[in-house]
Amino acid sequence: MKTNLNDAINKPFTYLSGREWKDKRPLSKWELRAQPSYRLLTNKLSLPKGANYATEKRERRVFAFKYNASVISAAILAIVIGLLLGVVLLLTMPDRIGEGLSGFFYAIFPQAAPIPIYDQVISYQIFYKAGPLLFCALSVGFCYKCGLFNIGGSGQFTLGGMVALVFAIFFHTHWLVGLLLGIVFGMLVGVIPGLLKAFFNINEVITSIMLNWITLFICNVLFYNVPGVQNSTGEQSINLATLSKEYPNLMIPRFDDSGYLNITIVVGIVIAIILAIVLFKTSFGYKLRAVGFNRDGARCAGISDKKNIILSFLVAGGLCGLGGAFFYLLGPDTYLPSVSEVASQGFDAIPIALLANNNPIGIIFTTLFISMLQVGGQGLQPNYNKEFIDIVIAIILYVSGFAALIQNVFLRQRRIKPKKSKALKEDLVLPESSVKTTPESIALEGGKENVR
Repeated sequence: MKTNLNDAINKPFTYLSGREWKDKRPLSKWELRAQPSYRLLTNKLSLPKGANYATEKRERRVFAFKYNASVISAAILAIVIGLLLGVVLLLTMPDRIGEGLSGFFYAIFPQAAPIPIYDQVISYQIFYKAGPLLFCALSVGFCYKCGLFNIGGSGQFTLGGMVALVFAIFFHTHWLVGLLLGIVFGMLVGVIPGLLKAFFNINEVITSIMLNWITLFICNVLFYNVPGVQNSTGEQSINLATLSKEYPNLMIPRFDDSGYLNITIVVGIVIAIILAIVLFKTSFGYKLRAVGFNRDGARCAGISDKKNIILSFLVAGGLCGLGGAFFYLLGPDTYLPSVSEVASQGFDAIPIALLANNNPIGIIFTTLFISMLQVGGQGLQPNYNKEFIDIVIAIILYVSGFAALIQNVFLRQRRIKPKKSKALKEDLVLPESSVKTTPESIALEGGKENVR
C-alpha cells in the first residue's frame, strides 16, 4: 500500500550526520519544521492532527510571503544593477548618449516618438522573439523544479522545428499537425537523458549537451540528403511563406501581414498558467517538487523518483519541440537554414528561467523583458554597437545568479527548539550544593557503571 503524502510529510527529508550513507537518520519534528523545503511543500497542504491550526497556518503564510518577496527582490535588484551598469557603459561616449537612449525608448514604443522614426512593426518583434523563447524557458523551469537541468533544449527545439517544417513542405500538413509533430519529436529527444538519469544515474547535463549536437547533425543530414527540401541556392530550405499562398493552413495564424503578431505568445502564456497550476495545485506537481527537494527522501515517502524524472524530461522536451515548431511555422523566418551551431534559444532560456526563479508565471514577464531589451538594442544603432545591449542583458542574467544570497537574507530563521517545561528543567538541573559526594554514592555509581 502506498504511503499517503499528507500522513508521510515528515518522511521525505533526511540529512547525513556523517560521511557515509549508513549514518543517515530521519530529521526530528523540530529540525524538519525549520527547513525551507518543508514550509514550501506544505504551504497548501492540510495540517496534521494535533497541530496548532492558527500558529502553523500563520507560520506557513509568513514563510511563503518571505520566499516570494526574496524572489521578486532578487530579480528587481539584478535588473536595476544591469541597467545602471549599461548606462555607465553608454557614458563612455557621452556625446551620443542622448540619441542612443531616445532610440532605445522609441524602438520599444514607436508611437511615443514626436517624429515617426520606426515603424510600428518593430515593437511587434517583442512578442515574436518572446514566443518560442517562452516555451524553452518554461521547459528549463519545469525540469528544474524536479531537481534536473535541461540544457538540451536547443536540440529538442531544432528537431521539433525541423520535423514540423519538413512535413509541411512535403505533405502540406495543417499547422496543428505540425505542432503535434514538434511535441512528439521533442519528447523523443528529451526522454533519452531522462531514462539515463533515472535508471543509470548518468548526469543529464552531459547527455543533453551531446544530444544537442547529435540532433543538429541529424537535421543537417536530412537537409542535404532529402530531395526537395533545399531552395535553389542550397543554403536554406524552401520558404514556407511561398507555399502558404497555395496551402493557407500551413502557417501559424497571424494577426498582421508582417507575421510578428501571432498566436504563439498567447499559447505560451496559457501553457505557463497551466504549468503553474499543475506544479502548485496538484499532487503530481507536489511529487515533482518533492523529488526536486530530496530524491532519496521522496522515495522513502512512497514517491517514484524514476517515474517523475522521466515525466519531467518528457514534458520539458515537448515544450521545447513545440517552441521549435512555432518558430519555423510562423512569421518571416519560415525556413530552416543549414547551420553549424545549435539553436541559441535553448541556452538563452536558462538564465531567463533563473531570473524568474523557475516560476512559470514569473518566466512570462522575464521573457518579455529580455525580448524588449533585444528590440530596444536595435534603436541604439548606429550610435552604439549592438553588443552594448548584449552586455547589459548578460550583466542582468549574471547578477540574477546571486539570487540565493538575497533569499538567504529574507529566509533567515531562528533555530526552533522544543519547549521544555520549567518544572521539568528544575527537576533535571540540581544545584551543585545539593549534590553530596559520599563513599556510598561513589560505590553506588560504580556499581551502575559495572551493570552498564
